[in-house]
Amino acid sequence: MTKAWLSSHGVDFEVLDVASDPAALAALRARGLSTVPAVIVGDQYLTGWNPQRLAALVGRTHEERVPSPEELIDGLLALLDAALRATRQVPDDCWELQVPGRSRPLRELVRHLFEVIERGMDADVLGIFPAQQWLPDRDVPALTGAARLARYGEAVRAKVATWYAVREPERFARVIDADVGPRTLTQVLDRTRHHAAQHLRQVYALLENSGITPEAPLTLAALRQLGIDQLPPEVF
Repeated sequence: MTKAWLSSHGVDFEVLDVASDPAALAALRARGLSTVPAVIVGDQYLTGWNPQRLAALVGRTHEERVPSPEELIDGLLALLDAALRATRQVPDDCWELQVPGRSRPLRELVRHLFEVIERGMDADVLGIFPAQQWLPDRDVPALTGAARLARYGEAVRAKVATWYAVREPERFARVIDADVGPRTLTQVLDRTRHHAAQHLRQVYALLENSGITPEAPLTLAALRQLGIDQLPPEVF
């Protein structure tokens, strides 16, 4: 999302891949940073996703659309349903497929997709959102196979549907203490659904690369109709 935002606002930038470039990783750590995405302009920097702060850093303006609670939660549930359909399609011998450019197998991509949404809801419950602490790269080898991963996804869906059976508008406007600075719950959940949607696109791509046609996929056009309209053009 960071690269897409910079491009759409006419900002020239250089991309450094810390996963494959040791010098870039060393330069990041030399600034005391350990997480990405990181945007560095001179002696100033920003990590994580905070478009208002990003705009200020690069000398641009940003007007953020405010989705309704219904749009946010219905979108999250639609993403979970689509991810569950895709999960149940994955053959047993495909779970170790690697995400291009990452040392992340498909099973971990699917688990992470569900966790992203669960953690977004946890931000509402706890009033904090330390995303870099809650969503680090990890590997959970025991959580594999369509049945087990689908059970996790179903549990997350039930959690979201139950918690948001009542959607008080004032709760969505309250400020959450996030690791990228103060964010409203609406902003946290909007970021959550974009994050999960990008991973869903990646799951679809891995299925298609294996000769499997995703069942009733959420296309890019369908995601935009859900209000998930800030996705980057690239899938990986």
